[in-house]
Amino acid sequence: MYKIHNDIFCLSIKERGAELEEVSIHGINILWKGKELWNAQSPLLFPVIGSLKDGYYLYNQQKYVLNPHGFIKEQVFDIVEKTSNSITLKSSYTEETYKVYPFIFEFYITYTLLFNKIKISIEIKNLEQKTIYFSLGLHPGLDYAGLKELIGEDLYLQMNVQQEVQAILFDPVYMKNTYPTKLSPSVKLSEFSKELIQKRTICYQGVQEIELGAETKKIKIKHSMPFTAFWQSRPENPKFICVEPWYGLPDECITTHQLEKKKEIISLEARGTFKTELEISYLEGAESYENYSL
Repeated sequence: MYKIHNDIFCLSIKERGAELEEVSIHGINILWKGKELWNAQSPLLFPVIGSLKDGYYLYNQQKYVLNPHGFIKEQVFDIVEKTSNSITLKSSYTEETYKVYPFIFEFYITYTLLFNKIKISIEIKNLEQKTIYFSLGLHPGLDYAGLKELIGEDLYLQMNVQQEVQAILFDPVYMKNTYPTKLSPSVKLSEFSKELIQKRTICYQGVQEIELGAETKKIKIKHSMPFTAFWQSRPENPKFICVEPWYGLPDECITTHQLEKKKEIISLEARGTFKTELEISYLEGAESYENYSL
């Protein structure tokens, strides 16, 4: 277990999967910690997002089987560099990963605390002399009890977009189609949660800034990935909500299984490097903390 901290945040990070296990703000943890509904807190998703149709994909006429969300969440990460408020971790291909994903790669993730912001930077290096293909995502589960203790009972969800976005329809696990939609400026989190119980997953293309808050306090998630998905478990009294930035999508209902043709797959050229960032901010009172951007 690794820890970094500053005057506002304390992060606990697992060696396995480089997964955030705890995000405490002024001593209050806002990450899901339960076991009975979902035995995770904030897994990384690579090299696929969601489920593969029939559990497999094809590459160079070979069949490969992968579990939902891929394998990076099970990999052990090593420290590259660490300070009191920043840590860089690394994982890479192994003989076992090569059996299910025939590419040579390195995966780096850096967690940095910048006053009232958590900056998460991901870098993927292609060590091959050929193009590699992958999807990438994050899956943080935000605990309702922790959010209410930190922010207040009357929580709202706001997705900051100025134009129409594309909604992704799943049936129920695989991608069925997309359709344009306009989002309400703000919705009560309890109402949005009820919609999630019915749909299981809600996903939008073009939403890259999300706020969870009340009148004077809020958590803001800002990223550069094309998709944002929302998911929770399905009891009548949900305990958490996952806000998931994605580069890529689960398989389509009708698919050829070809990895290179997978919807929204990333192709990274030989010896290339892919980078992306996400930030989680805690705002209290006037938005005077907005002093850092992607």
